[in-house]
Amino acid sequence: MFYLIMRFFFALLFIFISSSASATQWLKFDDKTFLIAPPSDARYLTSNQAVLVGQRCAAIIDAHGDFSALENFASEVKKRIPQPICHLFSTSSDEEQVLGMMLLASEFPDATWHAPRHVSQYFNEYQSALKDKLSRFEKSLQLSQSQVEIHSNAQLQQRLNKAKARIEQWQSRQFSPPTLLNAAQVTLDLGAYSLVVEEIEGATLGDLSILSHHNSGLFVGLTANPIPYVQDSDLESWLATIKKLRHSEKVTWLLPSQGKPYKITALQKPISFLEAAINSDSMAMPEALLAMYKMDELTQTRLRLMYELAKTKQAQKMQKQGTVL
Repeated sequence: MFYLIMRFFFALLFIFISSSASATQWLKFDDKTFLIAPPSDARYLTSNQAVLVGQRCAAIIDAHGDFSALENFASEVKKRIPQPICHLFSTSSDEEQVLGMMLLASEFPDATWHAPRHVSQYFNEYQSALKDKLSRFEKSLQLSQSQVEIHSNAQLQQRLNKAKARIEQWQSRQFSPPTLLNAAQVTLDLGAYSLVVEEIEGATLGDLSILSHHNSGLFVGLTANPIPYVQDSDLESWLATIKKLRHSEKVTWLLPSQGKPYKITALQKPISFLEAAINSDSMAMPEALLAMYKMDELTQTRLRLMYELAKTKQAQKMQKQGTVL
């Protein structure tokens, strides 16, 4: 029975006192650019983030679904960055990333949140998803509390009370939809630091790219993941986008959602992945594609799983169109 109690407690503890929160790494890319990376054991679970700092204000790029880590991140931003946060950017329509940015938007209420048009169009659905997520937190908490009360563990009860307060705080917040871009491409100024923000067709049903004129970096999230994570996106459009980026003279390096920043030439990996997923007649991954990636077990396992997912989704699309791969 004690083991069962501890299972409930540690499941909840993982939600509210996330190890990724304390191990998040702030990497100074240059004097105006910070890259925030998760610990290595969470590199496929927690998205990269960035903070861009101008003379007048600063911008935050991307979020993820770990609310505790995000709260710690927001606290760190307030400690480290003297300039006010004036812009928040979601580079994808991914549900967990958008829900996380909703939380950050409430932490920085004076900032303008920019997201793909899809997020604004379906914001009611994201609000419902957030409500469901917080409801799951609440149910886990109630279950844990009932077990702890039965066995009169005061220390655990105190921690659960703190968790309850955090859930209630999240539930009480008002969340507003993002601001639509007034054109397909806009330039924003942080004060001696300009950004070009553009709507693109990428990894999700709506995506943004943010180009930094300061260091020729492109922040494009899931669209540039070395191992593509295929959701409900159109693979042909996604492929066309990254092929265009590959030949951009304005971009030197990219920050994906997962993995380290890389030079633009390394876009050949996701390009080759998507080409094979679209054009190969076999469900088996081509050996030449396997050889492009690291050979460690985790990378190879994820690569095969994502490729199988991509092939399955592409086959489903072709069936709907009345054709066969």
